[in-house]
Amino acid sequence: MKLPTVQILPFLFLLACLIPFKTLTAQSVLVAERDTTRATSRERDSLASTTSGVDTVVTYLAKDSIVYSMSTRLMNLYGKSELRYQAIGLKAERVDVNWDTSTLNAQGIPDTSSKTGKKVIGAPVLVDGGETYNGSRIGYNFRTQKGKISVGDTEIEQGYYHGEEIKKVERDVLYVAGGRYTTCDAEHPHYYFYSPRMKVTLRNQVVAEPVYFYIADIPIFALPFGVFPNESGRRSGIIAPAYGSDSRRGHYLSHFGYYWAINDYLDLSSTFDWFARGGWLNRSMFRYALRYDFTGSVSVNFTNLHSGEEGDPGRSEQRDYNIQINHNQQIDPTARLDVNFSFSSGSFFRNVSSNLDEILRQNIVSNATLSKTWDEGNRSLTLNVYRDQNLSTKDVEERLPSFSFNQGQFFPFRGSSKSRGSASDAGTEYGWYEMIGVSYNAQGQLNRSKHFLTVDGATVEQNDARGGINHQINITASPKAGHVSISPFISYNEKWYGKSVEEGFERRDGRDTLVVRDVNGFRAVRTFSTGLSASTRFFGIVQPQVFGITAIRHTVTPSLSLSYQPDFSDSRFGYFGTYVDTTGRTVRYSKFDREVYGGATGGRQENVNLSVGNLFEMKLRSTDTSQQEQKIQLMNIGASLSYNLAADSLRLSQLNLSYRTDIGSLLSLSASTSHDFYVFDPASKTRINKFLWSTGKYWPDLTSVSFSASTSLSGEKSQPSSSAGAPPNVVREQERASGQIAQPVQPRTYSGLFEPESPDFSIPWNLTLSYTFSQSQSNPSVKSRSSSANASLSFSLTEKWKITGSGSYDFVQKEFAAPNVTVYRDLHCWEMNFTWFPIGFYRGYRLELRIKAPQLQDLKVTKQGSARGTYY
Repeated sequence: MKLPTVQILPFLFLLACLIPFKTLTAQSVLVAERDTTRATSRERDSLASTTSGVDTVVTYLAKDSIVYSMSTRLMNLYGKSELRYQAIGLKAERVDVNWDTSTLNAQGIPDTSSKTGKKVIGAPVLVDGGETYNGSRIGYNFRTQKGKISVGDTEIEQGYYHGEEIKKVERDVLYVAGGRYTTCDAEHPHYYFYSPRMKVTLRNQVVAEPVYFYIADIPIFALPFGVFPNESGRRSGIIAPAYGSDSRRGHYLSHFGYYWAINDYLDLSSTFDWFARGGWLNRSMFRYALRYDFTGSVSVNFTNLHSGEEGDPGRSEQRDYNIQINHNQQIDPTARLDVNFSFSSGSFFRNVSSNLDEILRQNIVSNATLSKTWDEGNRSLTLNVYRDQNLSTKDVEERLPSFSFNQGQFFPFRGSSKSRGSASDAGTEYGWYEMIGVSYNAQGQLNRSKHFLTVDGATVEQNDARGGINHQINITASPKAGHVSISPFISYNEKWYGKSVEEGFERRDGRDTLVVRDVNGFRAVRTFSTGLSASTRFFGIVQPQVFGITAIRHTVTPSLSLSYQPDFSDSRFGYFGTYVDTTGRTVRYSKFDREVYGGATGGRQENVNLSVGNLFEMKLRSTDTSQQEQKIQLMNIGASLSYNLAADSLRLSQLNLSYRTDIGSLLSLSASTSHDFYVFDPASKTRINKFLWSTGKYWPDLTSVSFSASTSLSGEKSQPSSSAGAPPNVVREQERASGQIAQPVQPRTYSGLFEPESPDFSIPWNLTLSYTFSQSQSNPSVKSRSSSANASLSFSLTEKWKITGSGSYDFVQKEFAAPNVTVYRDLHCWEMNFTWFPIGFYRGYRLELRIKAPQLQDLKVTKQGSARGTYY
């Protein structure tokens, strides 16, 4: 039988913190009311600081009475007694103080109404800063500052500590007998760690012998002794490993390494996986941070795996790497630097990772961006370095670097005061010339690419580098003519390049070959366009007053624009060249199409663009007269097309239609279609200058269509029951302010494989369905189609069982894509996860039983099987 995989060091450190007894320095004075039924004193003992050895004020009170003997110097506190010495607070039903020996004893009293006789009223509670300790009996010596707690319990950082007996023998030294630690809040914990003897040196170390791990009071394993650090904050130390077995690699130790807390700003961790059949995997990470300024990390992963012995015919060696660099820095309120670089071998994720998203990844993208803004001038500057690596083909695309400068719109003719008198409209605040706005944008980049081609069975590396700068100036104005907004515009564009291309046929190897060569030298491509646009909006409303419908509104937003651009393919501009092909036909080509921002557009453009938006809305009367009417969007329909007056043929563009509607919150539908008005010629496989209606067809051809539908349904979310009194958030804040709640446990610093989130049991069930369809058919006889459906279902069988399933189906390929099923079981302080991938590369399963508490994240039992191996 295999024992569970357990990582002991992290939780043994927590056990080391078992019920410390600290001496604080704060001081407070409590005044008790006088009990007239007894001739006793409840006031501060004025002799305490002179004859008893107590070096500061001791304050005390009791609800019932305080009895003080002048002869024996004994004081007894009865009924909800409270005592404070320095900053140590003590509450108990009964407290006895001997001022001669400077000792006190606190205890509860038996509850006579309890049938078992074990219940106690007013058990002593010791408050030490933000930590509270409970015990059956507490003793303390003011002079020696030594103490003893019998059967003590406390809660610190979501952990529960218990000690049969704790003795404070020196200022920072504790002896603990029968120490126990658990994160289970049950009256009798389901699991715990136990040590019969422990020596705790505060802020230094813990020595325990031996240490046992119990589940259901059954010992699972033991260590003969342990010496563990007991220092606050980050600290250097060994990272405990996990044991496993792989069908390919044999037995192994996973993530065994060392963590080095260099200082408050730097740390370094390095772990290894060692495989019995040969090979290793190293993961190292260096992190740095300066609060409010910058954070960053460098992660380096290397593998050196092999199978078979040296000299064996089937021996294989595998070396992979992955490097990640991250840096985030807020230089000042207007400047920021973000770096995210990744470098990897093509097979790293597939051979090493067990994360489905990483296995399916095809590209690694790296970015570094420096941004700066000038709010007072509405300007911004961005510098960027970009790298895209294809893991399958090994192709690399780089921009080293690129920049973008943007000057937002400004009004050069607008003064500080408004020229109301010179406006073209009495309601306009500015004159027409003051509404002229100018904006400017400049972009530049240097692109480098590396591609691997196969030529005659051999792999050839092809490199290319191209750069350029693009300037864009826009001049607009937006005067109004009644209810119509008119916007004239002028756009000027200038592109700078360091090279261009020449194309032509040359005689090579006895045949004519088309040759494309680069021509170095500075060239500028200057283009411009101008136009005028007009838009308005009008409404139509009906008020049927039936079925709770108070109104239906139809909003129409038409827009018409005219634009002009000359034919930049004309020889006088010099942006296009020509050559004669082998058939004697003259071919025109652009000299700058291969550059980063392209070349000029060929052909004269005199376009008329028309678009119309239609929005249908409805208002429903609310059944509650105190609430407003409900507004629902019924349908959103848009249409657009254009007409080029300067074209010699095919002047009318395609008609583009879009549709969208939401049926309440249940169903979302969207679609788009494109239609062509011209006849398709099968012989030339293109559209010809002949309208369809001339052939008897009165509806344009459908060239593309897309459709999507989605819905999400869920059961009503259950509300947690709250106890009477103050709201839970108020209670938590009050407890935190009074020091009753310790600081929360820090989140996990890393995630293991198959790390599902804990399910939300407040939602009894949830169903998500979606469907997408698209088809393109520019050539009616050739259709390109995609169609897929996605589904996700989760439901709670009981309050402790949760089942989740998801998957997708491709109707074109007729195959499922990455379906999976997850079963979760809440086991109080434990949890069980079962994940199953029935098909695909990641086919397999994983069963994991682990403790919920994040501080014991590595205490788990795992069994995993897949096509790539079996892991424990």
